[in-house]
Amino acid sequence: MDLSQFLKTVEILSDLNEQEVSLLAADAEIFTYPSQGLILERGDIGRSLWIVYDGSVEISLQDTDGRVKVLASLERGSIFGEMSIMTGEPAGADVKAAQPCKVVRIPRETFSKIVASNPKTLGKFTRMITKRLFQNEMEEQKALKDLARKENDDPYDLNFSSVSEPMKILVINCGSSSLKYSLFDTAKREPLIEGLVEKIGSGDASHKIKTVEFKRDDAVPEVMNMEAAFDAMIHTISDARHGAIKNLSEIKAVGHRVVHGGSDFSSSVVINEKVTDVIKSLFALAPLHNPYNLEGIEMMKKLLPDVPQVAAFDTSFHMGMPDKAYTYALPFAVCEAEHIRRYGFHGTNHRFVALSAATFLKRPVGELKVISCHLGSGCSICAIDHGQSIDTSMGLTPLEGLVMSTRAGDIDPGIILHLMRHSGMSADEVDKMLNKDSGLKGITGKSNDMRTILQAAEAGDLRCKLAIGTFCYRVRKYIGSYIAALGGLDALIFTGGIGENSIEIRARICQGLETFGITLFDDINRQTRAQRGKIVDVSEPGSRVRILVVPADEEKMIARETIHALGRVITKEDVQKFRSRPIPLSTSAHHIHLSQVHFETLFGKGRTMTPKSELSQPGQFAAAEVVNLVGPKGRIEHVRILGPARRESQVEIARTEQFTLGIDAPIRDSGDIEGTPGLIIEGDVGKVKLEKGVICAKRHIHMSPEEALLLGLRDRDVVMVKVKGVRELIYGDVLVRVHPDFRMDMHLDTDEANAAQISEGVMGYIDAIQHRHYV
Repeated sequence: MDLSQFLKTVEILSDLNEQEVSLLAADAEIFTYPSQGLILERGDIGRSLWIVYDGSVEISLQDTDGRVKVLASLERGSIFGEMSIMTGEPAGADVKAAQPCKVVRIPRETFSKIVASNPKTLGKFTRMITKRLFQNEMEEQKALKDLARKENDDPYDLNFSSVSEPMKILVINCGSSSLKYSLFDTAKREPLIEGLVEKIGSGDASHKIKTVEFKRDDAVPEVMNMEAAFDAMIHTISDARHGAIKNLSEIKAVGHRVVHGGSDFSSSVVINEKVTDVIKSLFALAPLHNPYNLEGIEMMKKLLPDVPQVAAFDTSFHMGMPDKAYTYALPFAVCEAEHIRRYGFHGTNHRFVALSAATFLKRPVGELKVISCHLGSGCSICAIDHGQSIDTSMGLTPLEGLVMSTRAGDIDPGIILHLMRHSGMSADEVDKMLNKDSGLKGITGKSNDMRTILQAAEAGDLRCKLAIGTFCYRVRKYIGSYIAALGGLDALIFTGGIGENSIEIRARICQGLETFGITLFDDINRQTRAQRGKIVDVSEPGSRVRILVVPADEEKMIARETIHALGRVITKEDVQKFRSRPIPLSTSAHHIHLSQVHFETLFGKGRTMTPKSELSQPGQFAAAEVVNLVGPKGRIEHVRILGPARRESQVEIARTEQFTLGIDAPIRDSGDIEGTPGLIIEGDVGKVKLEKGVICAKRHIHMSPEEALLLGLRDRDVVMVKVKGVRELIYGDVLVRVHPDFRMDMHLDTDEANAAQISEGVMGYIDAIQHRHYV
């Protein structure tokens, strides 16, 4: 029996027509396993639908005593891995061959597209998913899922585990006089080949080449322009002696580092004319980077015109910073006209090391408070809360913040005015001084290399000692301020050339931070040597804060971002699908969810909530009871309670109401209240002092599994939604929440609704997918 005939016999697929079955079969693969062969291991992220083709498989779980418990046996035609279509959640148990068997693997993208086009199959699959979602809400299942996540060694796809078919990706970092490149095969963790062409056009150019087996440094004085540098790269990666590729047709995607994306891009994007126009428009903000990044893009377009190219922006990771963190205290109109704000840089690596640290610590990045110290020639520090950048030291340009190799970092702006007025320096001269002649080089007067400076300080050079002290003090000061901004700290990360390799600098920075729970283990710190892919914990055993040395790997992160950007591409078919499914909009005024214990404290023992009116989501209601909220500054009265009762109490307010109460509430998903402020709640007969639970709810869309499947979306995807009210507006960072009890509805707070002048009956439409939920 061929594969198409077999698929027709699978009950859930029995209503598909010939063409749909053929499309499934074309993308499906058959794998053969010996008896007890491991098909899926607990913790593996679900990215495919599996069907038993021949023989049988067992789903089993090993308990804490090492005993194996068989949970289920699956015979020919049985399906497993179905939750990958909706959530991508990790496998909660091992799946093994009970006897020699064959299984069919279908990519979830293929299955999702086909199931959405067939109403009967959609109905069957929705019922299956609904049953599983309800099962997952049981406490025992939640515990198994948490354990499965901890056992997954690539929860954030840093080793390309999301790619079912291996592909080769070329990563390009094009500078003014340099070309850095890496060629990745997604089936392998290390690049096939990487190289750096430096001093292009000087007559003294060099070409460093590295593979797993060798390193080489060639003189290439003939490389006098960027075109010649690209020719040298192409010759190198396709050289049969290196074993990377035989010809350029093997490259399936190209990822580019682009320094400045302005406020237009919160994630990597497939490059089109609109993207290149934005990169050009930002030349003034990144004159030393963006023009050359774009030159690299245009070179690769000529070399590989039919291969998709992706831009990964240094600034993207910081686009979610709150406005209070990115706003400069300059005239507002000037900032708007000139696009002046904090953009931040090194975002690709800050995100990479945060995800790497979460993987190492076996904790979800969404529950961690992290400070990442990227210390190299350029230096920046980033405060990361729930996986999001909330503040960073670099600003409009990479000049602000820490003391760097040749950049000044933070200075009093009055110094610039003083030098221009009293020393007669021009803007260009000040620019050169701040970017090229300051920082470590400026203080020491002799070197911008920390290794040289440390040696000179050891020999007694006072200015080198001053440079080291100033450098470490500035980093330490930022760490302290970011602990305050985060409201605590779980992990302090050192990355970049200095952060990874300088034992002394790490030790000096950590001195005096013991009161914050930062305690360095000197013996381990002295022994630590940076090695790509190897994370070292250099904190004292039992230290409250983990101090981690995490080697930077921006090229690998760009390859990963390239894969993910390709997975977010919107086709014409997707656009039609999104436009055919309008999303009702609801404006959520301030409200409160209460636990039963707190409700009884406020309204009397034995009392339950009195339903007043139904809400848009089935089973939810506005209660007749109201409370007063009392903050440090003021109060809000007659706040409606929404039912039914929850496990923990939670207050949701609009951003403008923070000022009324005197509370700084973070933007969070509903239910994510750890580390949030509290307030006093007044009821009819009592008061409750809430220690935590006040949030500004993240904008989100509720939808049922069927609605999500129809749109090709998964639980916890993040989308952009276009709304045509009195004013047309696109809302970004809209979280998709899928549950059998939900029906399609987008929730905005009153501030967000007022921004688009939304009235009753206005609809929204999904405009783009910003982030796919991979974990």
